Amino acid sequence: MDSTAAAQPTDQGRYLLAATTVAGHGLKHLYAAAFMIVLPEIRAGFGLTYAATGALVTYRDISAGIATMPAGFLADRFSSRWAIILTLSMTLLAIGYLAAGTIENYWTVAVSIVLFGIGVSLWHPSALASLSARFPTRRGFAISLHGSGGSAGEILGPLIAGGLLLVIAWPALLQYSFIPTAVAAVLVWFALRNLKGQQGVTSLKEYFSTSGVLLKNRVFIAVVVLSGFRSLSNHVISVFVPIYLREDLDFSSFEVGVYASMLQAVGIITHPIMGYVSDKYGRKVALVPGMIFFGLLCIALAYAAEGPQLILTIIAIGAVMFTFHHIFVAYAIDLSPPGVHGTAVALIYTGSMLFGGVGAILGGVLADEVSLPSTFIFAGIVVIVTGLLLVFVPTRRDPGSAPVSPA
Repeated sequence: MDSTAAAQPTDQGRYLLAATTVAGHGLKHLYAAAFMIVLPEIRAGFGLTYAATGALVTYRDISAGIATMPAGFLADRFSSRWAIILTLSMTLLAIGYLAAGTIENYWTVAVSIVLFGIGVSLWHPSALASLSARFPTRRGFAISLHGSGGSAGEILGPLIAGGLLLVIAWPALLQYSFIPTAVAAVLVWFALRNLKGQQGVTSLKEYFSTSGVLLKNRVFIAVVVLSGFRSLSNHVISVFVPIYLREDLDFSSFEVGVYASMLQAVGIITHPIMGYVSDKYGRKVALVPGMIFFGLLCIALAYAAEGPQLILTIIAIGAVMFTFHHIFVAYAIDLSPPGVHGTAVALIYTGSMLFGGVGAILGGVLADEVSLPSTFIFAGIVVIVTGLLLVFVPTRRDPGSAPVSPA
């Protein structure tokens, strides 16, 4: 297939791609957010420590991080098979949740979560590389729109899970989760079966040679590492806020779901706004002040009184917390040469998942040894320092220009 044609499809094809990947991303995040509401019930059911509870998220993210690099290679090497990769991603999610709810055993749940993590890793390189190719001059906006789909899922997931947990046990909830994801896998295949990408790398040797350019670019590596530290803070908040609400404040599972949804509600609007700002004025203009603000809000969360203070703090956190990742993704693609955009996405996700997984278990240890609110202060300090360090990383205003040279 002609690469120019692949890069410039009809508007109908671009819109179908955007709609499918945004919807698929939304469903994936719906399940990820729902799992955070189920997590306190798993902790209570198995009598887990905070560290063992956080470790379940660590297993998911470490496995996803390890699998993301091969997923990046698949996205770049087999760009004509993006539809198969995305369908397989959704299928693994379905199988993972079915397995997790079938046998009520901690290690069975852990292994199932690993399977879920691998499914997650397959999605992003192919989905975001395809969006990047189809929307080269509006990359930040398109990728942030993909993030808005995730935010929509994060809003619905806690509400659905919290409500269902009032009437069914968590193992049954995980088992029933198989049905929507299995249906989604079929729909993704039929919607994207004709999706073709630009010609990327043609062999494993060429892949390592080309991707080596990224690993030699100190600016790119700095972006990956700083995105990872941001993810560490995000994971601490995502994992331990629901547990804090459920146990320390004695909320019902549905109330926890409502608050977790509020954490995401404003994000569905701020995602494309922040993406637009990063396209027009530069990635750091959107990232640096936003991350410092996020860090201050995390610290404030540790001291927020139940009621309006807590609600407003959670809403404010949600307005910025989940917008940064997709701007970091666009930043990484800006810095990468043609043909390895999937790998650039994979490296960002690998860093985010590995650092995030470490954050989940570190937060658990801190909660066991000190308190749950102390984990929020820890997250705030980490992300503030990360934002300040980002000031010193080079960037540019024009995302469509040649990659930045190594610093």
